[in-house]
Amino acid sequence: MIARIRGRLLEKEPNQLVVDASGVGYALSVPISAARGEIGDEVDLFVHTEVRQDAIQLFGFSTREEREVFRRLKTVQGVGSQIALAVLSGLPLPDLISTVVAQDAVRLTSIPRVGRKTAERIVLELKEKLPQITTDFPAPAGAGHLPPGSVDADALTALENLGYKAPQARSALQKAREALPDGPLEALLRNALKILSP
Repeated sequence: MIARIRGRLLEKEPNQLVVDASGVGYALSVPISAARGEIGDEVDLFVHTEVRQDAIQLFGFSTREEREVFRRLKTVQGVGSQIALAVLSGLPLPDLISTVVAQDAVRLTSIPRVGRKTAERIVLELKEKLPQITTDFPAPAGAGHLPPGSVDADALTALENLGYKAPQARSALQKAREALPDGPLEALLRNALKILSP
């Protein structure tokens, strides 16, 4: 099973990349968050492999965390690979996790291909599972200067797992914290993401 691919970006579409790894071009379906970089850039993707009778399909993700959310989404009845990708493309990962924790099914229905019943099943079945993902993988080194387990450390880890560099994430987080001195994780992340993506 292919678990990770590092190579040169040959082709790029909103939800598909072709990556040249040792002379072989691999086509990967990806969420919008993983479709970064320009043709010719080196990319490094975590891969989920699906083997069916008629095909082998690869799905690429920027982080292990994102891949794990994809896998957990697919455990929900009625959620296949394409809907799971749509969900990951529709909301930044911290927003998705906080939306599920808050059981905000209405917000999920704003994502194309996600109907009311599917949204309700996602929040019902994953509300206890998704928050665990941030502790399933080691925190990036940049989080080490904050008290482990603190809201700020969790927020910094989430931003770095989304692909933001530590100094950039720290700066946005500091500005967000100044605006929200006692803000909870969800509000802090939302504010930081607005600063990072004006």
